[in-house]
Amino acid sequence: MQAQPEEPSGLASAEVRWYFGAFVVWEAQRRLERAGEAVRLGPRSFDLLLQLIKRAGEFVSKDDLLAAVWAGVVVEEASVRVHMSTLRKALGEPGETDECKEWISNIPLRGYRFNGRVRREATGIPTRLVAPLHSPGFTPLPVRLTELVGREADVASVLESLETRRLVTIVGTGGIGKTRLAIHVAENHQQRHGTEIAFIDLSSLISQDHVLGTLARAVGVPADLPEIVGAITQRLMGRAVLLLIDNCEHVVDSLALPITGLLSVLPDLRILATSREALRVTGEYVLRLPALAIPDAGQVSLTQALHWPSVELLVERAKAAGAGAFDESHGPLLAQITRQVDGIPLAIELVAARLGVQPIVDLAHRLDDHMRLYAFSRAALARHRTLAAALDWSIALLSDTELRLFRWLSVFRGRFDVESALGVSAGGMDTEAAFDALISLVNKSLVFFDSNDAVAPYRLLDTTRSYAAALLAQSDERPALLRRHAVLMRDLMKAAAAELSDLTEQAWTDRHAHRLDDVRFALEVCLTQQPDAKMAASLVTASAPLWFHLAQVVEYRDRIVAALELVDRQPTRDTETATWLNTALVSALLHTGRSTPELGAAADQALAGALAVKIPVLELQARWGRCTHDMFRGEYSVALDQAQTLMAAAQSWSDPAALNLAHRVMAMANHFCGHFDVARVHSEAAVRVGGGLGHARANMVGVNAIVAAKAMLSRTLWVQGETAKALEEASDAVDRAQAAGKSVSLCSALYGACPVALWAGELELAAGWIQLMTDEAQRKGLVGWLRYAEWFSQGLQLSIAPDRGRYVREVASQLATYDAPHREMLATFCIDWVDDEMIERVSRGESPWVAAEVWRAAGWRAEQNAAADEAEAFYQRASETARRQGAVAWERRAAAARARRPGAQTVHR
Repeated sequence: MQAQPEEPSGLASAEVRWYFGAFVVWEAQRRLERAGEAVRLGPRSFDLLLQLIKRAGEFVSKDDLLAAVWAGVVVEEASVRVHMSTLRKALGEPGETDECKEWISNIPLRGYRFNGRVRREATGIPTRLVAPLHSPGFTPLPVRLTELVGREADVASVLESLETRRLVTIVGTGGIGKTRLAIHVAENHQQRHGTEIAFIDLSSLISQDHVLGTLARAVGVPADLPEIVGAITQRLMGRAVLLLIDNCEHVVDSLALPITGLLSVLPDLRILATSREALRVTGEYVLRLPALAIPDAGQVSLTQALHWPSVELLVERAKAAGAGAFDESHGPLLAQITRQVDGIPLAIELVAARLGVQPIVDLAHRLDDHMRLYAFSRAALARHRTLAAALDWSIALLSDTELRLFRWLSVFRGRFDVESALGVSAGGMDTEAAFDALISLVNKSLVFFDSNDAVAPYRLLDTTRSYAAALLAQSDERPALLRRHAVLMRDLMKAAAAELSDLTEQAWTDRHAHRLDDVRFALEVCLTQQPDAKMAASLVTASAPLWFHLAQVVEYRDRIVAALELVDRQPTRDTETATWLNTALVSALLHTGRSTPELGAAADQALAGALAVKIPVLELQARWGRCTHDMFRGEYSVALDQAQTLMAAAQSWSDPAALNLAHRVMAMANHFCGHFDVARVHSEAAVRVGGGLGHARANMVGVNAIVAAKAMLSRTLWVQGETAKALEEASDAVDRAQAAGKSVSLCSALYGACPVALWAGELELAAGWIQLMTDEAQRKGLVGWLRYAEWFSQGLQLSIAPDRGRYVREVASQLATYDAPHREMLATFCIDWVDDEMIERVSRGESPWVAAEVWRAAGWRAEQNAAADEAEAFYQRASETARRQGAVAWERRAAAARARRPGAQTVHR
């Protein structure tokens, strides 16, 4: 008997819950839920909400909130506004039945009031929580559309094996029912143990190189992280998880090592795999799945025959296909059919589909003739021969139109929709005829239809697709079909890109993620099997959003490079195509790492090509790439020259998207050149022009125009001494990005917001934002953005490290390994993080935006060396530099340092 899961053994202390609208506030657990889903709130925002709902209907003054939420801490009054804004965004608008127009009201001079009807409830909570059926971020099990028939003993055997073994592989021939059995087992295992489950389908992969990325995505880890196995390990650490890895046979060599590594460090991990061959991994337990048992006697009644699993499956599927009632006389025929197909479930289902339109006597006779002919004419293993015979027999009954479409559908690597099926048949088949043929193939069990999939409900089973692909290869249609498939993928990607501004990132991903393997396959064809430089380049550039949304930017970068190499091998130079590819390469490189010579070369080639072909949008993107590259490597004066040229060009084009981007680039370049007044003007202009632009192509890979502008504006405002306004702009940028659900936009917002919160001393807010940026960059594999989160985290550690002095020394010892922008940011956090090289850089007129901070640090160093006059000179220089730039915040720091002399230990550090 299987062990039963433990029952909760007791109750913890009482938990107070507060209910309003669709929300529940768990006071002790400090958790907010909306309709059962967790709502992200920072600690301060949660405390504000708790204070308000405890006094619902009353006005709570700002002073009372400060005293309750920030007890013993001196903060600015703007903190309440910032966190209240975050809270309001999290709660959203009340519903029609919530009896209020807004959850929280603010009356000047009176305070804040919570308007909703609140109910309080105190209750005990279980000490042990049951795991959810589906873990967020994990790919769930496919929905079973039919019951598993005749496999009770096999289910019990696999379940028993999983109790004592951590790697179980179900091995069997194609069509034997491995996947269906594994899904059923996984469901049962989860019900018994509350285990989290992730489903990994490897059937659509065209290369072993994609195995790790597919594993990662299935458990909610970005596929582009440098140490992907380590990231998967961290994700699963301390969790009881069952990975169901399906269709392993064609990638066994790439799968063995990561499976072994994960099992060796994750004691609570179990893996259930399906494959046509064993994985040959240490500790693997192999269960070979037999065909369904068939009647051992010819003359059996229907009642007797139904005791055999193969007949039970045949009858059940035949009834589902619309077959009439069977009587006792049909027993021998049903037994004969199951013997003819060797009890293989897929073959049985193919035959059963015919019983809806063909009498059983006729079907048994025709099938018997076909099987005898096939057995004498084909040389193959018995099981494979039987399945191939069943497929041969099934397609022999197809019309010419159905057979052609069946062959053509084999180009799809995964799921597809009606439009895709019709698209691949366009030009070779009438639309209505193609649609009718698709429905007929579904009815005949040659195409699988999942009614629970609203996006792409059709697919060919792996065995069936391989068979259809072999038929296509034997015809003369394959080259044209592969070309048609590539054109279809390109057109679908262009249409998908047009939806970016209308959908959240998750909604867009749900709609288009299933096309990744088809895009990969189409690119493989265009790059190697049927080289077509123009089509490869077109598909690469059109599919950019897909790669970014699915955190496959490193692979995308490599695809761009491969396409460029193909373009360069062409006898005639195609400058425009090469320029589009170089522009895409710049964007991919900027998001996947730091500035490199490769990035500089791509930026130069993109700009030269754009100027040669005289296409405005290409010049816009190329200059953006060149300018951004220069800024990210600390060459600010060069970047400003490019920005000014871009602005002049954008003004001549009269294109709002181009003008917005030009203003944003000018704002950023001027900010880093220390021209803060000019930077502010351009940021504010970008906000004005950005209204309605959303995620236009000119904004580069979906960065929201207003979010990006406000992020830079918030940094500039803080340097100018306007802390409250800077925090408000930063919060608004983050709120907008979160509402839009765009990862790159959110990282862009946090690039501005995180340092502002740190500089303003809003450490709790900063901690939440830095964690959010880290999580988002890791989740999407945005390594370029992740490095900024790491910089900001270093600033945060100053305040929370157990031994601050030791931490300061550790970072200082690494300064020589950091690039200039990294060291500039650190200089604004701690004056001990300024070294001789940084002082020399500022002396040369470089790093102007932090020049005042560096001179202040130089003064501090001189003061520590008892060089009072030298210290005074540096402090004076810091003040004058800040005053000349309009950098009020830097000037205040310099003035404080001078005022506190000779008590050097109290200088702001």
